[in-house]
Amino acid sequence: MRKAIPELNARLPKGVDLEVVFDQSTFVRESIRNLVHEGLIGTLLAAIMILLFLRSFRSTWIILLSLPLSILAALIGLYFTGHSVDAMTLEGLAISIGLLIDQSIVVLENTERHLKMGKEPSVAAQDAALEVAKPVLIIVMTVCIVFFPVIFLTGIGKYLFTPLALAVMLAMAASYVMAMTLVPACAARFFKKSLHAQEERGIAGGLAHAFEKLQAIYMRSLDRVLSSFRLKALALVAAAFFASLVLIFFVGTELFPQVDSGQLTLRVRANSGTQVNEMERILAQVEETVREEIGPKNLRKLITNIGVLNDWPAAYTPNSGPQDAFMLVQLFDHRPMSDREYMKKLRQVLTDHYPGIEFTFEPNSMLRSALNFGMSAPINVQVQGNDLHVSYGIAEELKKRIKKIRGTVDVRIQQRLDYPQFKIEMDRRKTAELGLSPDDVVKNVVTAFNSSISFSKSFWIDEKNGNHYWIGAQYPEKDFKDLETLLNVPITGPNQRDPVLLHNLVHLKRSSASSEVTHYNINRVIDVYADVEGRDLGSVSKEVETVMGEIEKEGRLPSGYRLISRGEVKSMKDSFGDLGFGLILAVLLVYLVMVVQFRSMKDPLLVMSAVPLGMIGVLWMLFLTGIHINIQSLMGMIMAIGIEVSSSVLRVDFANRLLAEGATVHDAILQASKPRLRPILMTSLATMLGLVPMAIAGGANIPLARAVIGGVFSSTVLSAYILPILYSMFKKREANHA
Repeated sequence: MRKAIPELNARLPKGVDLEVVFDQSTFVRESIRNLVHEGLIGTLLAAIMILLFLRSFRSTWIILLSLPLSILAALIGLYFTGHSVDAMTLEGLAISIGLLIDQSIVVLENTERHLKMGKEPSVAAQDAALEVAKPVLIIVMTVCIVFFPVIFLTGIGKYLFTPLALAVMLAMAASYVMAMTLVPACAARFFKKSLHAQEERGIAGGLAHAFEKLQAIYMRSLDRVLSSFRLKALALVAAAFFASLVLIFFVGTELFPQVDSGQLTLRVRANSGTQVNEMERILAQVEETVREEIGPKNLRKLITNIGVLNDWPAAYTPNSGPQDAFMLVQLFDHRPMSDREYMKKLRQVLTDHYPGIEFTFEPNSMLRSALNFGMSAPINVQVQGNDLHVSYGIAEELKKRIKKIRGTVDVRIQQRLDYPQFKIEMDRRKTAELGLSPDDVVKNVVTAFNSSISFSKSFWIDEKNGNHYWIGAQYPEKDFKDLETLLNVPITGPNQRDPVLLHNLVHLKRSSASSEVTHYNINRVIDVYADVEGRDLGSVSKEVETVMGEIEKEGRLPSGYRLISRGEVKSMKDSFGDLGFGLILAVLLVYLVMVVQFRSMKDPLLVMSAVPLGMIGVLWMLFLTGIHINIQSLMGMIMAIGIEVSSSVLRVDFANRLLAEGATVHDAILQASKPRLRPILMTSLATMLGLVPMAIAGGANIPLARAVIGGVFSSTVLSAYILPILYSMFKKREANHA
């Protein structure tokens, strides 16, 4: 479209320019570009971490080779499922970078273990892959299943996160195939002997010694905990878990994290009935103030729209009359403050400079508009009832109480009932005596002040360009001067060709009317809007609901009237409810899958113990970094569950194998913990490092990345001790019963 503008401008008359005044594609392109950069940086960090652990460029290359192939396979799958490469699918691929290389890490690390046993590379690669094929399959299935709750999302959440979940699942399936085929094949071809036989000098030797020292410290501490501090450790972790649950009340909730789109809408409302020329004078001053406060270096474009055109364009403006106007404010990318900070600054300055004028602000974001269902604020309470005046009285009381809630801004009532008007009361007897009908009077007045198009359809086609134009009679706008203009409108009709001035047939009565009438499900409603600043949406909405309940209890709602909560708050409740139900179901499905794989009802419970351990880290991470619980952070929690469970699967599976070979419970869990320490640390660190760029500068994706990092960190550290404790207690009890 931008390429076509110069050509179109060349064909337009002189003095007429065609220009893009509103473009959110720049924000979309920037988001996609950032996701790609974050994914590449995350891959680099994960690669460095793998190299430090494996101390082999060859091993690192084999592991990283599976990453682009898995992503390519996922893109092919997205193509055949009818999805495009957009911000959400790229986000899914970016956050799964650590997961995609985890499986290859497990297979390659196990191959090295078998090589140290003296096996040939081809035999070691085959045995290693077969040994971990089942637990790795459980890991893949677990990660795919935890994204199952997405199907329960409704509305905009479903369309946002279904592509993300699909991208992750396709990439995980592809990475499993690569880990079971490509990685063993490369290992058999390129590994001739134990990986580190000639690499244990210098830096590599120092790293190997450091890891061995860490491993020794861990094994000594684990042995001591298993022997003497089992109950104390469990009690301490249980206390930490319940203490972290308390943080839910302090973290706060919202539907979606705030995004700086670099654009905002400023709505201006004067007294009802203010004329367009007066509004133009006011808006010129407001524009000047906005330019001064934002600064010419930060303000890219400022466009003002005043009033309503009495024609089809009236359907596409938020203005309800000449007293309303809105400004589109577009900011440059490089600026000292975010759009929210500019809104806060302008709200204070404009309110002080222009008393009596109502100002409200709205971030100009497609995502926010979708989440709000096109409404201008996230909190919307509708007063529903037949009599608008009764509803308006209830709305005023509601507005007064909501304003007192800390964190609410731009609280206003959308509809007004005080728009000045004159009622034309017709003398029907005199009209009939003059051979006129009420229909004649109405059509003549409408023709003069609006257009005859509304009741007399006629149009003309321009033969030169094929365009058609409506044709109707109308007074020139410049002739609308005062009431005399109205009273001197000539009235004619089929039975009265001689004009009769309107003042001979009617008399005027001053009154007031609604500037706009809104319906929801056929019922008339009055809308009370409120935005939130400095607090989370969930906390503010709870207090708004409390106010609604108080009004109902006080009997301020007559029979037939009720209060309805709509907007982003309703979407948040619905989405959280859907995700909560889906999450419970996903945990149950993960458990059932592991029951089949482990052929045990208790072993999956041991693995699932990682879930509450991960929740500790998620909640503390959100609390300490000031992130609210929202759809993104909930998706991070869901993803963290899959990663947490995957690490526990490896340890339990290996311990069971040792137990079957005749080892004691204590020795089995100790021996399983030692060789699995490195792959678990590698997979966990790969996941966390892969998400670090997104957690720092990922915009709307920051909550998701931080939730995953917090969950994986706490689960990795705590399950290193808690899982062996629970395993020893469960298995010893089983042995005693046997």
